[in-house]
Amino acid sequence: MAAQSEDIKRLKERLEGRPGPVLSVYLSVNAHYPENQGQAYKVRLKDALREIEDLPEELDQQVRESVEGEVRQHARTVVFFVAEDGLFERYDLQLDLPEAYRFGEPYLAPLVLALDEHESYGVALVDAEEFRFFVSAPMGDPSEGSGGASSGYFREVDVSPGSPGPRSGMDQEDLSRRTEANIHKFYKDAGELTRKLVFQDNVKNLIIAGPKERTSDFRETLPQEIQEKVVAEESVSANAPEAEIAQQFEAIQQQAEREREDDLIAKARENGVRGVKDTIEALQEGRVYHVVALYDLQGETRWCDNDELAITDMSQKECPFCRQETRVRPLMDVLIDLATARGARLEYVRSRDDFGETPNEDVEREHDREDASAVLREEFEGLAGLLRY
Repeated sequence: MAAQSEDIKRLKERLEGRPGPVLSVYLSVNAHYPENQGQAYKVRLKDALREIEDLPEELDQQVRESVEGEVRQHARTVVFFVAEDGLFERYDLQLDLPEAYRFGEPYLAPLVLALDEHESYGVALVDAEEFRFFVSAPMGDPSEGSGGASSGYFREVDVSPGSPGPRSGMDQEDLSRRTEANIHKFYKDAGELTRKLVFQDNVKNLIIAGPKERTSDFRETLPQEIQEKVVAEESVSANAPEAEIAQQFEAIQQQAEREREDDLIAKARENGVRGVKDTIEALQEGRVYHVVALYDLQGETRWCDNDELAITDMSQKECPFCRQETRVRPLMDVLIDLATARGARLEYVRSRDDFGETPNEDVEREHDREDASAVLREEFEGLAGLLRY
C-alpha cells in the first residue's frame, strides 16, 4: 500500500490549512448492490447535495457532471474533494466505504483509514507453462510498486523481465515433451517470484488459481511463509477471456472476505466487547485493536472537543472530565477519529445482499442468520471490538 499511502499523504498536505470550505463526497457506485441498480446513486447524489446548506451551485454541478455522463462505473466508491478555488480531486476506489457528504473541513479520515487498513490480496495464476500475478489495487494503477495493467479490483503485475519461465504463446515445445521434473522446476522458480512479489506489494492474502490439476502442485512448492498466506485455491482457466478471469478473481476474493468476516465475529464472541457503549469505552481506553462496524451503522453520540472523547450518555451535555460543553456527532465519525487516535483498525461489514440466480435464492440469503452483518445487527447493536487485553 506504499503508493496509495503516498498519494493520500500528498492529498492531505494539499488540503490542510485551506482558507475556504471543501466539499467532500463518498458515493457508493458498486453495481453489485441493489441500491445502485439503474444508476440510482445519481439520484441519491443529487438529493444529498441539495440538502447541504450554503453549498455553492458550482461545486454541486462539478461533482454531478463528473458522474452523470458515465453509463457504467468500474469503481465501488467514488470520492470527491472540491472547493471554489479550483480544487477538484476525484478518486475511484475498489473499496466499499459508507456514503458521506460534508461541506467544511476536508473529510479525509475514512479514505486514510480505509487505505491504511486495506486487506490486500494477491492472485498467482499458474499452469504448466504460464505464470501470471495480480494484486488488489484499491486506487487503480499506482505510481509506485510493481507496474502493470489494472482491470477492476485487481491489477496484473508485469513479471517480465524476470519471469520464471515461458509465458503463454512463447513456448514452442509441445507440452507432452515437457517432463514433470521441468514443470516442478518451473513451479519452484514461480514460487520464488511469488515470494518476491508478495513482499514487494505487501500482499496479506494469497489466492492460488489455475487448472485444478496444477494448483495443488504449485502450492506445495511455495516457501512456507508464503503458504501461510494462502486463503483460497480455486480452479480458473488460464486461457479464459480477461473479463471472465477478473470476474472469477473478484468472486473468490469476496468469498474469502466473507470467511474472514465470519472469523472476526467468532473472535468477538470469544474474546471481544459488543454494543455501542461498551465498545466505545473499551476503544477509548486503548483495549481494542480491531473495531468491526456495520457498513450502514447509524446513531449519534456526544463528543468533547477539548478532551477528544466520546460520551455515550446523550443527556451528558457537559464533559465529566473538563466540564466543557459537549456536542452531538455522528457515531461513525466518532469511531473513525477514535480508531485513528488509538491505533485500532476499523472494518466495515456489509449485508450479503448480492443477487441470487433465482428469487428463492435471494430469500434464502436474506434469511441466512450466520451472515456477519446480521449477527452484528442483532447481537452486537451493530458494533463490536476485539480486545488487546
